[in-house]
Amino acid sequence: MQKLPTGTVDAADKRYENVIVQLFASVFYPHLDFADSQARTDSGVLIRDLIFYNNKNLPFLEDIYNKYDCRQIVMELKNVKSLDREHVNQLNRYLSESFGRFGILVTRNEPPKNVQKNLIDLWSGQRKCILVLTDADVDLMVNLFESKQRLPIEVINRAFVEFMRKCPS
Repeated sequence: MQKLPTGTVDAADKRYENVIVQLFASVFYPHLDFADSQARTDSGVLIRDLIFYNNKNLPFLEDIYNKYDCRQIVMELKNVKSLDREHVNQLNRYLSESFGRFGILVTRNEPPKNVQKNLIDLWSGQRKCILVLTDADVDLMVNLFESKQRLPIEVINRAFVEFMRKCPS
């Protein structure tokens, strides 16, 4: 996946999404299940890249269910060199009563400082938690899955703990 270019040239964005969807469906099973990719709303206007049912079978999953009403985990997959506010706003629009206030942006690189500030502001103002996972996180998940040392979902838990440390108390 590291060799895949960012952007949309030669459908790199679609290839990125396909790789992540297949990978996450495998590495997160059975803790996250019933993956649904390119899930459209009834009107067909909004398309969520990847959604998992939260079965609450780990303390972390139960915690986000209780704190953020996270019935389903919505993930947006962004094959971009740099996240911007519109990417955050897109996922924020998807976080609703039926899904909860917890989502994940999966992208290639660490977000710039202004995007990180935007994520903390969303948490402070609306109590919505949006995590960012990068290629490095995806690589770690694969390594954990292959080595069976830990559960790959613990990478999301780590991102959650790190995010919460940045938020005001």
